Amino acid sequence: MGTRRAILAAAGAEFAAHGFDGARVVRIAESAGVSHQLITYYFGGKRGLYEALSDQWLEESMRVSQARTFADAARRYVHWAHEDPAWVHTLTREEPGTRPPAEDERAAELFKHVEELRARQARGEFRSDLDVGAVALVFFAASIAPVAIPWIARELGQQDPESPEFIDHYAEQVGRIVSALAEATTATQAAQDEGSPVDGEPQD
Repeated sequence: MGTRRAILAAAGAEFAAHGFDGARVVRIAESAGVSHQLITYYFGGKRGLYEALSDQWLEESMRVSQARTFADAARRYVHWAHEDPAWVHTLTREEPGTRPPAEDERAAELFKHVEELRARQARGEFRSDLDVGAVALVFFAASIAPVAIPWIARELGQQDPESPEFIDHYAEQVGRIVSALAEATTATQAAQDEGSPVDGEPQD
């Protein structure tokens, strides 16, 4: 299994650097220290490699998303993107408007994410008036931002986005933003239960 892991690691770096269309199996083989034929044996070719990597990333994504709370999951996504940036670079290099490899598998896993968030919303982890798909997209984008757009992260955060200090602080802030959504719901509900006016609502 060590050889297979080495091939996948090399493939992740290759796809991150060149995208699916620009990636070359011969470079992956050279980087992994194996023959081109061995990659064909294990994966069947470049598409098979990409699909295997997608499965690996989606499996890790599901593991991260099963954190105790949505806020914890958001923090962990930030750290995961920082620790394993290859999948972020691979996604951001895909051509807009074209069907990516393993799209059907991705769609099925993303649907699971949405359903999981819907359950979290039902438990009161974030406001019931928010669209679950929009919430998922916003926090996915937030989790990969330091890797996907580092120069913007650097300017806005006034720190090196690759530094552990930045990542720790940023992950905590993303988690707090998620928690604030739930706290806003709790505060609003409490005020309504007590018959008190909610901020921004007219008083009689």
